[in-house]
Amino acid sequence: MKIRFIYLLLINIFFTGAVSSQVGGFGVFKFLNLSPSARMTALGDHVVSIYDDDINMALENPSLLNEKMTKHVSLSHKFHFAGIKSGYASYAFNVKKLNMPFHVGVQYISYGEEAMTDLYGDNIGTVDGGEYAFIVGASREVYEKLRIGINTKFITSRLGSYNSTGISMDLASTYFIPNKNITIGFVIKNIGAQLTKYGDEREYTQRNVLLGITKRLKHLPFRLIITAHHLNRWNLLYDDPNGENNLLNTDSQEISKISLWSDNFFRHLNFGGEFLLGKNGGPFRLRFGYNVMRAKEMRVFPFRSFAGFSFGIGLKIKRFRIDYAYSIQHLIGGKSHITLSANLSKYKKRL
Repeated sequence: MKIRFIYLLLINIFFTGAVSSQVGGFGVFKFLNLSPSARMTALGDHVVSIYDDDINMALENPSLLNEKMTKHVSLSHKFHFAGIKSGYASYAFNVKKLNMPFHVGVQYISYGEEAMTDLYGDNIGTVDGGEYAFIVGASREVYEKLRIGINTKFITSRLGSYNSTGISMDLASTYFIPNKNITIGFVIKNIGAQLTKYGDEREYTQRNVLLGITKRLKHLPFRLIITAHHLNRWNLLYDDPNGENNLLNTDSQEISKISLWSDNFFRHLNFGGEFLLGKNGGPFRLRFGYNVMRAKEMRVFPFRSFAGFSFGIGLKIKRFRIDYAYSIQHLIGGKSHITLSANLSKYKKRL
């Protein structure tokens, strides 16, 4: 029975929706997919394979949680369009009896306040909304080169007069190849559903299976990061009657199957790079990223834009670190993201 349950669970995770196109239009609590920190935003949003003392990595991949993050605290805030704001706050600690590091955090999004109108367009007041996820996660080293981790998220949502609660889990593993300076991360994110529903129908969180690899160059202070996302859903294209997968493209030229396959393949990939400048792990860092899927979905034919690109910097001053990122979303502009982090253990020693 146990083997059969695991088999059915894997089928559900990997193949539910695998033949459907796009990732929008279904799933609940979408804010769980937002980048938790400025560093990740600068590197293209999805990063699951950087193993260091950055506590924010534990939200994206809980198996990256380690003893170096103990007593680290971090606060992040992201500025979206139309007054929408999101953020993440976290703290890591070690439980000696279990010999395991843990982290707790709160991820949130505020949709701001909008005018509420009736059927005839008359203003009858205002409406607002927000969503929160309370996260508890842990990791353990199972072999010398392998770590596993889990995040559990308790979710609450209020959209106007509608309310919902839910629960979600992330399962992850990280494998190290020390002699090659390579880290490989694998994550199954957002395995969950509503506990209380908005209406009559129960909705499920949008699962995302990610595989990432980070390579630290031997003779250059640089990390190269490649992350594949939505591996449980092959087709990320959407249908267009004109034969293109961009809704605003009015050119009716046919596209070959090879072009469609390669277009869909690269939509699964994010690319990032990080320069570590200075001594002791790089107190000053320059970052860049390219989110292929965003670039494809946010383009406006026939105009060219830098949608999908992101940039950022990081600066460490004693026990504090500040990170800033700017991600280009569309022709109309982009979003800013800022993160402040501190090592409280070092702070305590100085008192």
